[in-house]
Amino acid sequence: MIARTEEKKGGRDNGIRDGHLLKDFIQSNWLIDLPSNNGLFTWTNKREGAQNIASRLDCFLVSDNAPYLGGDLIASILPISGSDHWPIALQWHWPGNNTKCPFRFETFWLTHPNFNEFVRQTWLKFNPTGGSKMTIFQKKLKFLKGEIKHWNHTTFGNIFKAQAILNQ
Repeated sequence: MIARTEEKKGGRDNGIRDGHLLKDFIQSNWLIDLPSNNGLFTWTNKREGAQNIASRLDCFLVSDNAPYLGGDLIASILPISGSDHWPIALQWHWPGNNTKCPFRFETFWLTHPNFNEFVRQTWLKFNPTGGSKMTIFQKKLKFLKGEIKHWNHTTFGNIFKAQAILNQ
């Protein structure tokens, strides 16, 4: 369901008769429809040329009080991967908040002779129970991330500090 005509590209022009329902819902519940910072469409039929249809089907609705709580709310459309929907992400940046850097896979780890075996052994040794297969998979990934961070620090030291020193 789209709220405005510019939220759809291509295909039949069915108008936005249902869009009024969405707009009324947003307004009557004192919500804000956050625009993304890098695009509009979140769904595509994956066809080429004149057959292509794209729509904004996914969005973030937040309380109208949210902007007054401080920080910046940033909605983003992430790269598409397999699905016909682009995933979307919401970040809330607080001023002065020292958040941890996100985990980043370092390509040079692959050059270490023991890295592949370390990852294999780490993956096999942690077997969480309970929950769906996806929950277990997520727990294993989280555990592996922590172990890789520790391995990186003990194997290579603080690479970001070393890089900062080299860049001076």
